[in-house]
Amino acid sequence: MRRASPRALLYCCSLAVAALAAAAGCAGNTEGPTGTGGTSATGSAGTTGSAGTTGNAGTTGNAGTTGNAGNSAGDAGTTGSAGTTGAAGSISTAGTTGTAGTGSSGRGGVSGTAGTGGSGRGGVSGTAGTTGSGGSASCTFTQSSAVSAKIASVATITWSTTLANATSAKIDFGLTTSYGMSAPVAAVTSSNKTMLLGMKYAKMYHYRITAMSSSGSCQSDDFTVMTGALPTGLQKPTVTTTNAAALAGGFLVTGQYTMNAGSGSPAYILDADGDYVWAYTTPNDVTGAIMDYAGTHMWINSANVPSGAAHVRRVTMDGVTDEDLSSQFAGANHQLTVLPDETVAFYGYGSNGCDDIKERSPSGQTKTIVNSKTAHGGTGACHINNIQYSPDDQTLVFSDLDNNCLTKVTRTGTVVWVLNGVGAPGITNGFTGDTWVGGEHGIHVLGVDKLLIFNNNSRAPGGATTTSPGTNDGSLALEIKLDLTAKKAMKTWMYKASGTSYQNDVMGDVQRLPNGNTIIAFSTKGIILEVDAGGTVLQTLRTQANFGYIHKRPTLYGPSPR
Repeated sequence: MRRASPRALLYCCSLAVAALAAAAGCAGNTEGPTGTGGTSATGSAGTTGSAGTTGNAGTTGNAGTTGNAGNSAGDAGTTGSAGTTGAAGSISTAGTTGTAGTGSSGRGGVSGTAGTGGSGRGGVSGTAGTTGSGGSASCTFTQSSAVSAKIASVATITWSTTLANATSAKIDFGLTTSYGMSAPVAAVTSSNKTMLLGMKYAKMYHYRITAMSSSGSCQSDDFTVMTGALPTGLQKPTVTTTNAAALAGGFLVTGQYTMNAGSGSPAYILDADGDYVWAYTTPNDVTGAIMDYAGTHMWINSANVPSGAAHVRRVTMDGVTDEDLSSQFAGANHQLTVLPDETVAFYGYGSNGCDDIKERSPSGQTKTIVNSKTAHGGTGACHINNIQYSPDDQTLVFSDLDNNCLTKVTRTGTVVWVLNGVGAPGITNGFTGDTWVGGEHGIHVLGVDKLLIFNNNSRAPGGATTTSPGTNDGSLALEIKLDLTAKKAMKTWMYKASGTSYQNDVMGDVQRLPNGNTIIAFSTKGIILEVDAGGTVLQTLRTQANFGYIHKRPTLYGPSPR
């Protein structure tokens, strides 16, 4: 991004099996009762074994005893009925069939005893366990749903269960009863509130609650909730897919950089279909939008270029609570990143014309880690435009557009290395080997020795005249491998659009996805590409307006994958 100035309810569980007649087994972990042989001429079938979740095979029924002979030629005792086979639990082996008792030539031969279900696991006619352990349990649920008045694609389910000592739960939800998405609940209390995230606007969704305990699990009935209308002003991107099976899927988090006339800009989330599933409009432009580590809030910030007032806010995922925390982020610009302890790393304008690298603690305290010029040693102006956390060594990596370099520092400000810096005075590249020119914006740390870079390849990146200019014929995605012992940098992968010049001078981002694909965001072109390892374009997404930095997640629950 260019700067001006010097740098320019109730439901009884279907899985719970009530006490049935003597001919049917009850769900649970207790051993199924042994079938009792009939004393009449006709042998009765033994009682069936109990259902189990991880059922072991039922034991073989004992043979019926031989009837005593009568004084005369008595009628033969009828053959005892075989014990029936137990139905398998979810991961169980079916109970084996009991051996039929044999009749005798005497009157009233005792019928055979039916086979018992083995240890109550895999008995006859058992209902499959839900979780594969501990069997199913009996409980009821009380629940209600409410769609957020602020973000109509988010619903909160308020619920409770009678399941004793419930340890965890989940709510499966989706457009059909096949569901497809799941909201985890780490701890169950007497009254629970669970947000459903990732739903499209103006759609009917099904959901079902499952509670788990050490004694088993139980499920609610299926319920439905209707999401609200899409906010005005949001136009669905145009999505062109060439190979749907090869896509990574997931949710794209970003924001609209170009402000709407008189109404600010939204931070938003798109699903794999390119549909909006979350949108929250702020009074300012949005270049940074990223969920916190817990997945309960969205951090949103504006560009703030050139230097002016910082705009940073933290919004709950239902939009109900909006905290303006700008005063804690003096000088903040471009984007920020969230660490596992919920510390926020960012950069703010410094007194020497170069940004300070900073952290804001979860309690709201801000400290300066190091000045960017002090860290990389440059002598010219600076333009920090990206910061990322490296979890493997708990360091921070930041990009300086004007000095065409990346710098890694510890969280106490110690410099680990400086990479690139071609054409920038005062910069000492700590590595030999491959370099790049034309500046960079987005970066994705793949490991302590590997990272992705969005190389703008601009003729005059950021307005700086000191940085070696690029060829200006298309921005690139680069993967750089570092030999930390030999201090050598190697380009191991590159993508540049063929046949079309996506020259993106302002912003731009890149991210490696879990399946090995890469998404490349040409922010000012309104284009996002997903390409495979061979550089084949799998999908193209075109927006109606410019967007900021991107962040893609397989799910909207839990820690960020980046």
